[in-house]
Amino acid sequence: MAETKEKSSKPEVKFEDIKFNEEGKTKAILACIPLIGLILLFVEKDDQFVRYYGGQYTVVGLAMFVVSFVLGIIPIIGWCIVPLLWIAMLVLMVMGMMKANNGEKFQVPLLYEYGMKIMNAV
Repeated sequence: MAETKEKSSKPEVKFEDIKFNEEGKTKAILACIPLIGLILLFVEKDDQFVRYYGGQYTVVGLAMFVVSFVLGIIPIIGWCIVPLLWIAMLVLMVMGMMKANNGEKFQVPLLYEYGMKIMNAV
């Protein structure tokens, strides 16, 4: 029996394919807020720049939620580290917003690849 591969209805988007769109600048900036990024990831179908930021910051939000939960259980040490991680996430959000405003693609350290996978999966 010969196996055939089913082609998905939409092609996979690669990093090089993502182009800045001036009309979507505001949405790209808002996509740097994790919950709004998740919503825009599902709603925005045409603007890959907005989906790129939405995918990355959705992963950032999920990672922060999980890490905060796990570290929050650990007394004293975890309680000291969690606020620092939230400050780091705030810094990442501001950096992403500034890059989106300038039309640049910002790769969130360690989480960029997961954001691209989510962007292509949705």
